[in-house]
Amino acid sequence: MAEMNTLNIQHLENYSKNHTKEILPILEELSEYTNENTYLPQMMVGKLEGKFLQLICCLTGAKTIVEIGTFTGYSSLCIASSLSAKSHLYTMDCNKKTSQIAYDFAQKAKLDSKITFMVGKASEMFEDFNKTVDLVFIDADKTSYDTYYEIALKKLKPGGFILLDNMLWSGEVIDPKSEDAIALDNLNKKILKDERVENFLLPLRDGIQIVQKL
Repeated sequence: MAEMNTLNIQHLENYSKNHTKEILPILEELSEYTNENTYLPQMMVGKLEGKFLQLICCLTGAKTIVEIGTFTGYSSLCIASSLSAKSHLYTMDCNKKTSQIAYDFAQKAKLDSKITFMVGKASEMFEDFNKTVDLVFIDADKTSYDTYYEIALKKLKPGGFILLDNMLWSGEVIDPKSEDAIALDNLNKKILKDERVENFLLPLRDGIQIVQKL
């Protein structure tokens, strides 16, 4: 029965993908390039999560967005594709090589004018960021999530959103043993008790914490 349930979940995810409109044609090319040319290509968000990011940016009307963890730019392009002329994405990552890939694909998609690529230590760049933020998407080193979360709350406007990826960590948060799983489980528990925010842990892909600053 457990095996059947697993198959059904995968079938339902595939069905969902097949019945979700495409975001940008170039994303398929970016996905193929990432799979062929990078280590740990699974760090890239998928179609369903990309569409979710695109829609939530539209629904919230976010003007200033910060992304922690650019990788090769799949999520960056999804977010940027939803932005108006008055909106802008600032994406931060410590990896120059993958950030360059992200920039190159943003240029090909003609979305580079909507994105500022910032390369360096994200916690330091984010701490020094001098704009009020409407939405933050966090998808970087898991043991630093709590640090990013606290900085985000300082930078975020009241009513703004923080989205944290991988918050189910392939189910390991249920019985956490690895350093990453323990860090994510601790943050899930912290957010639940945090009176500064409202939240919803969405079981999409690997789990997205949706947090709204009160």
